[in-house]
Amino acid sequence: MRLSLEEKKVKGKMNYVRLRIFLSFYILLISLIFQSCNLDVKNNDKPLPLAKKENLDSLISECLVCHSNKEAQRGPVIHGMERWYLIDQLEKFKSGVRGKRPSNRSEYLMGVGARKIENDYQLAFLANWFAEQNPLPAIRTVQGNIEEGKEFYLQRCSSCHGENGQGNRLVNAPSLQRLEGWYFLEQMRKFRTGERGYHPSDLGGQAMAAASKEISDRNLKNVVAYSVSTFGPKEEISNREKYSPKKSKKPF
Repeated sequence: MRLSLEEKKVKGKMNYVRLRIFLSFYILLISLIFQSCNLDVKNNDKPLPLAKKENLDSLISECLVCHSNKEAQRGPVIHGMERWYLIDQLEKFKSGVRGKRPSNRSEYLMGVGARKIENDYQLAFLANWFAEQNPLPAIRTVQGNIEEGKEFYLQRCSSCHGENGQGNRLVNAPSLQRLEGWYFLEQMRKFRTGERGYHPSDLGGQAMAAASKEISDRNLKNVVAYSVSTFGPKEEISNREKYSPKKSKKPF
C-alpha cells in the first residue's frame, strides 16, 4: 500500500525521533559509567546537559502513581518490560501516534502525561529505569478455559510472540510475560474495536488490530487466562483472600 505524502512525513519524523532517543539512551549509559567511577570534571570542561537527579526522581514518582500496584484505579504495571518496547510506546504517546482519542480515556491520559517529558534523555531514562526493575506479582483477574486458550495461542499468537510469550523484536512483537490479565484483555478489546492500532505510523498496532478483528470475547478471555497462568507475572493473593474470615469447619 502506497503511503501518502503526509504519512511519509509522519513516518520520517518518527524514525528521526527514534534515532535521537537511542542516542540519548547511550549517552545516559556513558554518563552513569563516568559517575560511578567518580571522575573529576575540570572547570574548563563542559559536562553533558544531563537532567538534575531530583527532576528524574520526580518523573519516576509521577509515573508510579499510575504504573504500580499501590492504587485501585491505575494503569498497567510496567516493571521489567523490555526497554525497546517502552521506548517505542513512550515515543508514540509523546508524538501523538497514541493517546489522541478522548474516547480512549486511559490512553488519552497517558498521552497528556507523556507530553510532560521534556526531552529524549528523560524518555530514555524512564524506559531504562522501568526495564531494570524486578517484575511485580499480579492478581489473577481473568477467568477462562486454559486448554482452549492454549490451543488458540499456539495457532494464532505464538508465531510472533513466541511459544512462551517471550516476544520477537524483529517483528515488533513485545513479550507478553509482564502483562496483567485485566490490562491484556482490555488492550485486545481495544485492538478489536479500533481504539488502538488506528494510526498509519503504528505498524505494530495496525497488525494487532487486523489480527484481532474476528476474535470472540470467549476466545480473548481463554487466551489471556492461558497466557497469564502459563508465562505471566507471578500470582499475587488479593486482599479479599488475605483478610476474609476463614470458613468455619463446623457442620452448621
